[in-house]
Amino acid sequence: VVNISAERLVRQRTSPLDLFWGGPRESGRRSESLGSGVILDASGIVVTNDHVVSGASKIWVTTSDGRELEAELLGADADNDLAVLKVDGKGLRPVRVGTTADLMIGETTIAVGNPFGLSNTVTTGIVSALKRTVQGEQRTYTDFIQTDAAINPGNSGGALCNVLGELIGINTAIVGGANTIGFAIPVERVRRIVDDLLRFGEVKQVW
Repeated sequence: VVNISAERLVRQRTSPLDLFWGGPRESGRRSESLGSGVILDASGIVVTNDHVVSGASKIWVTTSDGRELEAELLGADADNDLAVLKVDGKGLRPVRVGTTADLMIGETTIAVGNPFGLSNTVTTGIVSALKRTVQGEQRTYTDFIQTDAAINPGNSGGALCNVLGELIGINTAIVGGANTIGFAIPVERVRRIVDDLLRFGEVKQVW
């Protein structure tokens, strides 16, 4: 599990008072977001949430041993809130991938990520519910894993694992104002989306 920093150049108009000096102008300031990601392949394939890197001008991945690597965005899908990055580095250790086919409510879960920029944070809980539908600001997400493992801002894109340390989901969302209600994208969907983005550059819609 890695830390992800995304830099954005935010355009903003100057104050109306600047009309005195010849009219309003646009200026730029840099905004940085922090999130998490998971190494899926030793070749440098990293998966994270689309909202972590959306609109970024530069993306950096920091590994657990402290290496900071600039990342290339290979593809992203806002509808599924997933993005695929590529980094160049030696000795990258991919996560072990599990399955949700036999996942049961009450089973132990382990969330790994970088909440509030606190790298390599691990929290535990259980599977609270399966196949949850969650309404976001602009779209509806379906088939989420619900967990009570503590997930906070900065955990987005990090790993939800089973008790064997195998990846079962990508932590994605929390309920605003609620405690210990978090959601993860099941690993089977993650693998399908990542495969489509790598093969076609976009997600092939099911029918």
